[in-house]
Amino acid sequence: MTTLTLRAHEQLLAVATPGPGTEPELPASGPVNAELVTGNDRTLVFAYRDVAELSDSSIVQGPFRALEIAGPLDFSLTGVLAAVLSPLAEREVSVFTLSTFDTDWILVGANALPDAVDTLRRAGHTVVEHFEGEH
Repeated sequence: MTTLTLRAHEQLLAVATPGPGTEPELPASGPVNAELVTGNDRTLVFAYRDVAELSDSSIVQGPFRALEIAGPLDFSLTGVLAAVLSPLAEREVSVFTLSTFDTDWILVGANALPDAVDTLRRAGHTVVEHFEGEH
């Protein structure tokens, strides 16, 4: 089994799809900010405090808290996400995942974070609180 170190970030995050025809410019102020565009969908991840910047036709989920797998992770590694997501799935903790070049991010509902952290620790992982501004 792969054991990992994860950082639990304090800042609240939102996941949204902006309303049709809108192009919001959100400040990059969270521990992770993302925009993913497919042929059918545009998904944004950003600081929850900026939700008011979206149009009323936007669909927003959250607030979330981020768990960042300590990286960088080598592209040849296998089972990294499975090692984190399997115990969370068994505990019925819903997740939204993102991958960057260096690591993977798991977003869980802000209220579910204590349960997620406890579950991951019981699975053998290390979870540390990470306060924004720390390096």
